[in-house]
Amino acid sequence: MKAFKIIQLPVLLVALLIASCTKLDEEMFSDVPADQYYGDKNSVIAALLRPYEHGHWCGWDGDRWLLQELTADQFVWTQKGKHGYDDGQWIRLHGHNWDVRQGQVYGGWIGPFQGIMQCIVIGDDIAKLDYTTMGMTAADQKQHVAELRTLKAWFYMFLLDFFRKVPIIEKAEESKPQSEPAEVFAYIEKELKESLPDLPKNGNVGRWDQAGAASLLVRLYLNAEKWAGTAKYTECAQWAQDIISGKYGDYSLDADYRGPFRSGVGGYRSPENIFEFPHKLDLYNFGWMYNAHMHYAMRYAFDNDWSSWNGVHMTPSRDLDGNIYNHKLGKPYEKFAAADKRKQSYRTTSANGDYEGFFIIGQLYQFNAARKFGYDSTKVVNGSEEYNGKPLIFVDQVGRFSEKPGGRWTEGSHVATGEENSGVRLLKFPWLQRSAGLFMANSVAEIRLAEIYYALAECKYRAGDKAGAATLIDAVKKRNFSEANWPAQSYAANIGKLTDDEFVDELGREFLGERHRRPDLIRWNRFGGEWWDKSADAGDKTVFPIPQQAIDANPDFIKPNGY
Repeated sequence: MKAFKIIQLPVLLVALLIASCTKLDEEMFSDVPADQYYGDKNSVIAALLRPYEHGHWCGWDGDRWLLQELTADQFVWTQKGKHGYDDGQWIRLHGHNWDVRQGQVYGGWIGPFQGIMQCIVIGDDIAKLDYTTMGMTAADQKQHVAELRTLKAWFYMFLLDFFRKVPIIEKAEESKPQSEPAEVFAYIEKELKESLPDLPKNGNVGRWDQAGAASLLVRLYLNAEKWAGTAKYTECAQWAQDIISGKYGDYSLDADYRGPFRSGVGGYRSPENIFEFPHKLDLYNFGWMYNAHMHYAMRYAFDNDWSSWNGVHMTPSRDLDGNIYNHKLGKPYEKFAAADKRKQSYRTTSANGDYEGFFIIGQLYQFNAARKFGYDSTKVVNGSEEYNGKPLIFVDQVGRFSEKPGGRWTEGSHVATGEENSGVRLLKFPWLQRSAGLFMANSVAEIRLAEIYYALAECKYRAGDKAGAATLIDAVKKRNFSEANWPAQSYAANIGKLTDDEFVDELGREFLGERHRRPDLIRWNRFGGEWWDKSADAGDKTVFPIPQQAIDANPDFIKPNGY
């Protein structure tokens, strides 16, 4: 498949390990052949880790996150005055009006296929090596091949989710037509099941292990009905129960609601995180999630020198008059109970990187440099656009308040009528003090044990076992409330609260911003519904069209998928 032609060994130079990801049709060359490059254990591990780096980028740096979250009901990238219109691409994503030339849709295709090709090429090389000459064992070799097969399956899950009909490529430069969704599903299932026995239990941070592969099977089976046309909730429940029971490794729910998201800080590793991508400032930054979500002036509040784009925020809960919208979907901030610890405004609480809260809302204050944590309430942060020289106060609304009562204020609340302070900002993934060496020290949790609990709960709920589902959700949810406030929030104690709509809302609260929302809404038949500045879909938008660039690159094999 010529569109997938890449270097035979994409890790020949150290610089390539940290370079940005290249286009699939870009050729890169080196004078070092593969049989000379893999000279010792370090070179093998360097090659093995290259697709992991791409995986981090693929999941948490742009298009794939945008497709899963900006097309759903919890996040939006509003135009803010002269900034953020960007050819209307964010308006199209929010309103489900994308087409075959939407840039993010192409990113949803190209990014995973780049990773798949890396896994194939490096996996083929590793399988041919004599590990004993480099101080490693045959078991090490099997593990490394299994890791790459698991990672390849993870990449393929993006493609199955986004496009359904995609080619199954197993060799470099292979040309194949697209397979049907059920065939892609079966291929992913096979890769994971065959790889799992060769993986370790409780493996190294940022590497696939048995629980990680099993968790991907849980994701696969949970979405099987939508992805491949056959429900597999029974299989999902069995794999989820086995993970929770410890069959594939020892994991437990973190007692602290912040724990999974501060894993990596100060040597702490959350027992809940089955698979996480680690970060380290200036080696592998978690920059996109900061740049896309934060205001330009956030650096003054958070003790770092980064700028940002002031793009993404949560969809508004309130209209221009301050009333809560009456549509069922969206309104993410208001759907957190007032007593929920997560609903606190974010602030650091010690010089060691302790913090509280997940959100930025209201007046923003400067970092307290004297205390080395928290805010200095005597020093406000000002805006730079509509509120230039005025206090920057984030609101759970979208509208041109600065022009009230005239100007674009009269247009109402829309994706195109935001201001620099529009929307609640998510800081679930904490931004800690750079002066203390903590900035970007936290990992990002790709798979948490909480996901497995909720998947099993959903299977039980769908099977009619509402009490069993409530018990599982409560096991996770309880950490978000004080002992005094918990009884009113427990589903087990208030079983009537756990309805279909409430289940969808609870998924939104627990996995806010974790790239779950679009598939969750699709699975619950909510994706085509109405929410803020979006009317109900006229047709099926649950699958993205094959991007035109992919068809043009290989018209003999890549055809439109019917969407």
